[in-house]
Amino acid sequence: MEKTLLLHRHAPGTLVKLDRLLHKRTGGMIGALSHRIRGAAINAVLPGTEQITQNSLEAVPLDVAAESPRLLIDARDKW
Repeated sequence: MEKTLLLHRHAPGTLVKLDRLLHKRTGGMIGALSHRIRGAAINAVLPGTEQITQNSLEAVPLDVAAESPRLLIDARDKW
């Protein structure tokens, strides 16, 4: 997926380094992963930063199905 990004300042391997975060945040759902990466890429192009970061990935909202596993884990961790 990362190879298809045409961002001028994006460092190859960035998404691989964030694999655990991406899996946790998307609940392992490929559609949610694709949505998050695509959204972060669009958000990187608009202001001209041309790179994806952890913050830019976390700024992309996901649908309820993708967010539900994370919400359950977060709630469980608070108990």
